[in-house]
Amino acid sequence: MAAIANRYAKALVDVSLKLGHQEQVTQELLRFEELINSQKDLALFYSNPAIAVAKKKAATREILTKLAFGPTTANFLLVLIDNHRVGGLPEIRKAFQQELNHRMGVTQAEVTTAADLDAETRQKLEARLGALTGKKVALRFARNPGLIGGVVTRIGDTIYDGSIRQQLNSIKSRLSSD
Repeated sequence: MAAIANRYAKALVDVSLKLGHQEQVTQELLRFEELINSQKDLALFYSNPAIAVAKKKAATREILTKLAFGPTTANFLLVLIDNHRVGGLPEIRKAFQQELNHRMGVTQAEVTTAADLDAETRQKLEARLGALTGKKVALRFARNPGLIGGVVTRIGDTIYDGSIRQQLNSIKSRLSSD
């Protein structure tokens, strides 16, 4: 499914960048995915092969109109229904985000902290990571009270562990080896 998801994602990135709707499409795909995940009946509706494609498209048009989705996302979702690919939306959305980030020179960083960071600290962290990677950095934050303090950042396959726990473990191993 990864190759198929990438194909759909690249096509959607092409269209959304050409029209300048990439932010809107990003938000709308996420909203539609969350809607399907939160409404089990809707997920069953889309996954049921006994329900005609025309009925699925009519229901989807109604949903998209009520949610005020733009034409780019609406048309894309209808294409997914035509091709029986709505079940692959989470993977397609992730591939879309990765392709969009790649084309726009943005790298995704996952930042885990023991407590929430204030806006100023977030901006400083974003600037430092941008200088480190040489790219614009989009941050995603998570909390893990088990860190005690500090920050653990993951950019791609690289992990920068600046947590208090890691520093204590480092000190412990240096003291025990001396």
